[in-house]
Amino acid sequence: MTTLPPPLPRNCTYAETDWRVLAGYWHPVALSSAVGGAKPLAVVLLDVELVLYRAGGTVVAARDLCLHRGVPLSMGWIEGEEIVCAYHGFRYGPRGECTTVPAQPKAAIPKKLCLTNYLVTERHGLVWVCLDGAPRLPLPEWPELADPALRSLEVDCGTWKCAATRHTENFNDLAHLSWIHAGTFGNRDKPEVPLYEVERRPEGLHFEANYERYSLDAEKTDRVIERIRYVYDHTAPFYTRLRIHFPNGGLMVLFDLASPRSARETRVFFRGSRDYDLAGPDEPHIESLLKVLDEDKAVVEAQRPEELPLDLAEEFHIRADRFSTLYRQLLKEAGLGKTFTA
Repeated sequence: MTTLPPPLPRNCTYAETDWRVLAGYWHPVALSSAVGGAKPLAVVLLDVELVLYRAGGTVVAARDLCLHRGVPLSMGWIEGEEIVCAYHGFRYGPRGECTTVPAQPKAAIPKKLCLTNYLVTERHGLVWVCLDGAPRLPLPEWPELADPALRSLEVDCGTWKCAATRHTENFNDLAHLSWIHAGTFGNRDKPEVPLYEVERRPEGLHFEANYERYSLDAEKTDRVIERIRYVYDHTAPFYTRLRIHFPNGGLMVLFDLASPRSARETRVFFRGSRDYDLAGPDEPHIESLLKVLDEDKAVVEAQRPEELPLDLAEEFHIRADRFSTLYRQLLKEAGLGKTFTA
């Protein structure tokens, strides 16, 4: 395993100082269910091409590159605890060491013939990677995803052509609900955002608000208004737990996870837990979620500038933007530049 901190990736889309700040956080790169079997998985995090695979049940995250002739290891396959390059059959062990060179099996293998492995772990049904060796924050504690009394679901929402910060800010924005989501739950008769306070916590931000929205219950033929309590818990830099309390006492918990592939591409994952309809299928709930996200995606991908301006003077702010202004302030305090793009 190579010594960290890692070198800046070739053709990096970030300023070097910003990339190094973000490299110090945990980021989700795949659903755990997507990693396993004979075929490795290729992913991208902060412009770094990675390969994921399981060795004896443990996930390995390495640079997606065979050191012999530069072929992506994700084109190869897994045998036992080793990943095999499709080009010349070089094999690498779970610590990155080259174990076999088929073209010259009796020759000694140089120790420098070793992959770049990265810090990786599994939590909350996701594979997380930190490109630096010392994460700035621990992984968030989300007990709902391990609660046997709740029904959990997972969704890979694909890649959005936007900054991870733009996606994250939108998910935590209250003022857009009545407008962008008028086709699903948004109530344009109730556009006013009530006064709300945002609490700064060591891991991020917390706030709560009520909203009178239309029900997303597919079994209801009429558009029924329901008074919802939203509880947001944001973990830096791009992760939000949203607890949705229904008037009948039901609870849905959504986990929005924006993983920055590059400065202007974001892989979006969702996890969810609910305490109702426990025996029912997940598909109707996933379908409703995807409809809502499609409404967001069209607008977020169209935002200009693509980056999130951390200099508050570059955009106009109102009182309803309380989360946004504090979020940008926290990013700046973390060391990101005012022209930051992520």
